[in-house]
Amino acid sequence: MWYLADVCEGCTRAIRGAAEVPVRSPAAPAPGHRAARGRRGGGEATSPRQQRLAARAALMYTAASLEASVGPEARLLAVVCTLRVRPSGLSPLPPGLLKVLRIPGPAALAELQAAGWLRYLSRAQNGGPAVFLPELVGRPGRLRAGQWALRALADRRLAGSGARARLAALTVAAWQEESGVPFLLDPDGGARVCGLECPEAFETALAGIGAVGLLDRWRTVGAGLLLCTPAR
Repeated sequence: MWYLADVCEGCTRAIRGAAEVPVRSPAAPAPGHRAARGRRGGGEATSPRQQRLAARAALMYTAASLEASVGPEARLLAVVCTLRVRPSGLSPLPPGLLKVLRIPGPAALAELQAAGWLRYLSRAQNGGPAVFLPELVGRPGRLRAGQWALRALADRRLAGSGARARLAALTVAAWQEESGVPFLLDPDGGARVCGLECPEAFETALAGIGAVGLLDRWRTVGAGLLLCTPAR
């Protein structure tokens, strides 16, 4: 089974077993260029399926662009910032966002800054705190997908779960096709997006979110994939 994804050359090199399909891509905006605003609603993820696809893309992007040493709290923040980024490369970071994520914000931000992944701005042009993601300048915004991800992470059943378990829960939610319908998950890819060392560790994370009622059951099928049944 092959997955087709739109990624940069650096991400392609970081994904094990990836094969590049050459295409002509639009030129990147010049430094200092302000991205033009599209028509109202252009590029937004309006349907639940589009929001799940946008969350998948954000999870895969952060998995490929973050070092393996980056911790789960920082990874969780990186995924949400990626989904909320504007074409200017700025991603708003209001205090309420960190409360929803239930992570130590200063430590996670410091870790991502040390990795060169983002730059924290205490006061951006719009007056509030934000982070700047230079690699995502010109990328269409996915604010609604970001709100979808925050709702999934704020599920009260995850209240006592750590950042790794909530990353696994977000992965499960993003790869579902329809509520209650079984779907396939690659445990190797799941481990990468959650920053785990092996597929077995990802299955352990699945057991944790299954225990709180977010996943009914799963079993290994052909090619080592997991057939997962979400809780109704």
